[in-house]
Amino acid sequence: MAKVVRHIEEGHRSIPVVQCNCNREVECWDFTNTCECDADYNFAGQRLAPRSQWGEETGEHWSECY
Repeated sequence: MAKVVRHIEEGHRSIPVVQCNCNREVECWDFTNTCECDADYNFAGQRLAPRSQWGEETGEHWSECY
């Protein structure tokens, strides 16, 4: 998991803000959250595999998961 640097509190949700490997901060509001360097993170702040690998085991294309 990426380093969580803080949380944004919104109602009943606590949104993690992670520090990407490129040192930018990424707010993880949605199912998929993309840094300016194209690294993707999920809503829990976990770094996702490169999009070229998305759906390999199921035959899906990454655009179907985004």
